[in-house]
Amino acid sequence: MESDFRFFDSRQKYLLFITTTNEKSVVATEISSVIEKLIPKKPALKIFDAGLGDGTLLMNVLRKCHTKFPTIPFLVAGKEISMEDVRLTVEKLPDRFIEHPNMVFVVSNLHYSEATSLKSKNHEKQKKINIEKFKLSGNSSHEFNLQLNELDEVLKKNWQVEKSKNGNATYKDPSVLIIYRQDYEMNLENIISNLDQDKIDFDLILASQPYRSRISAEKKVNYVIKPMIESLSLGGKLVLIHSCGNDSAHEIIKRIWPEENPYLNLSKEIIKYLKNNLDEELLNKIIFNAPKIIKYNLRALPNEIQNGISTSLVFSSWNATTYVGQINDNKVLEAEKKGEYITHVQDIIKKYGGLTFNDELLIIERKN
Repeated sequence: MESDFRFFDSRQKYLLFITTTNEKSVVATEISSVIEKLIPKKPALKIFDAGLGDGTLLMNVLRKCHTKFPTIPFLVAGKEISMEDVRLTVEKLPDRFIEHPNMVFVVSNLHYSEATSLKSKNHEKQKKINIEKFKLSGNSSHEFNLQLNELDEVLKKNWQVEKSKNGNATYKDPSVLIIYRQDYEMNLENIISNLDQDKIDFDLILASQPYRSRISAEKKVNYVIKPMIESLSLGGKLVLIHSCGNDSAHEIIKRIWPEENPYLNLSKEIIKYLKNNLDEELLNKIIFNAPKIIKYNLRALPNEIQNGISTSLVFSSWNATTYVGQINDNKVLEAEKKGEYITHVQDIIKKYGGLTFNDELLIIERKN
């Protein structure tokens, strides 16, 4: 039986995708307008990333937040089950701690329904929770970088995974990593001491590509969206981003696999499910903004297209197309053996002068 496509199992595709497209920067630009409308409340501006990935999007968001709120303390939290992605995110932190020293950074491997309380709902696993506090000393990004590199062994030990009963990857032991500058500990004491409260409510929650595109609206809501809505502070905003197709990359998929429909249950279906199934009291506390289409593209030099489609461009286009479309690996291998995909990719790139992708952005707000 063919296994489902899962982002977690497609690491090489993911890393190539983020380096050959401008999705992260385009999404960050869109989020900038959301940040302008945030109203932080004491003791900090609270930001949650519901799936760090390599940390690129979050770092761009933090740059904008610093520009808007340069003196306000930040509590930045994220969830990520991939040890390698946590490492890539942590590697990007030294510059953030230099620009915005008044910050507490928290990352956990917990599930969506657990991550904003930093506690596992599995009582046996909760007894074994690992909570590591890492205080940065010094006053330069070089010093911070050297210290953060020491976390590799902590991550290897605490970010181990195992298969759950339904076959999905889950944490072996719940783990939380708390990072902050030692010279700002007194300023941040109130934030750090409150991390063990029952639940933290956030001013801004980022949920970029947090689920498989083909799963039902019910699963998208119950696994991801509902726990995030419940974790919004008054006036808080949940920014939901997912692929939606109807772009030139989707045209390649339809040519090769006419029966494929990767982009099911988008914002319209999600909103409908929430309105029909969410507790009335909670539903009355939120506002749905109109969904917005945002376009991003595959990075390519003009001469790569004008002077004949290069092999590297075909390869990166094919990778991005099958990754975003979440095409099963067996189907991809079968298409590659036939070889016809090369002609289809080249035709589409020539037709449109490049390769583009569409994301759908939905903002859900908690009323003040």
